[in-house]
Amino acid sequence: MLVSIADIRAARKALPPQVRRTPMLPCEELSRECGLTAFLKCENLQVTGSYKARAAFTILNRLPQEQKARGAALTSSGNFAAAFAYMGTLLGIPTAVVMMRKSEPFKVERTHRYGAEVIFCDDRFDARFEVLEQLQRERGMVAINHFEDANVIIGHGTLGLEMLDDLPDMDAVLVPVSSGGLIAGVATAIKESQPHVRVIGVQPEGSNAAYLSFRVGHVQRIASVRTICDALVAQYPGQLPFQHIQRYVDDMVLVSDEDVKMAV
Repeated sequence: MLVSIADIRAARKALPPQVRRTPMLPCEELSRECGLTAFLKCENLQVTGSYKARAAFTILNRLPQEQKARGAALTSSGNFAAAFAYMGTLLGIPTAVVMMRKSEPFKVERTHRYGAEVIFCDDRFDARFEVLEQLQRERGMVAINHFEDANVIIGHGTLGLEMLDDLPDMDAVLVPVSSGGLIAGVATAIKESQPHVRVIGVQPEGSNAAYLSFRVGHVQRIASVRTICDALVAQYPGQLPFQHIQRYVDDMVLVSDEDVKMAV
């Protein structure tokens, strides 16, 4: 079942003051290059440094009380890990995060610092979920599959509502895509409010599972990932996010790592 705009609005009201309303700032260079007015939604200014704080709070806050007491675990390459740890500490919920051994050391340290237990797994995409299931089985922690959890989409959708408030006459929104939770939430919020606004997903050429899935109409898995975008490494999109992508997203495009370097 797809999430609703009512779900997203309710989640927005529940967000704590620690989750910032980040600004939409004009980007002069991009505007000049494209011949239009371009804005950036500055979620890099969000608590813990990324938009993941929105979904992390929504997931943990909506757990039943008994599950909150047992704790929760998820797997992440870094940004979701930090947000999950931070929100667990804020809500008094024990958290554990499964990370691959190759994860960036500063992201591991930050996750520790925010209060989560970090559990390493082999540098293999599926190993993350194998260890996550083991945690649930052996320690009773709630395993959060953020690829398929509706609260991820709902929480991230709050970002889309803010964009509409700040730029109600926008023409198009470009959203980076990995497992699909962000674009699913943003697209739902925007299309259910302003159907004429185009929503376009963007993926690295070397991590293009959602792009391929969009083109053929069903979820595709890629054998490996090769990109400098270390937070966009999902080898397949989630089934639930992909259902939202199919309904609400207008197009998907690819960018090279060279394009990314130039943009940075």
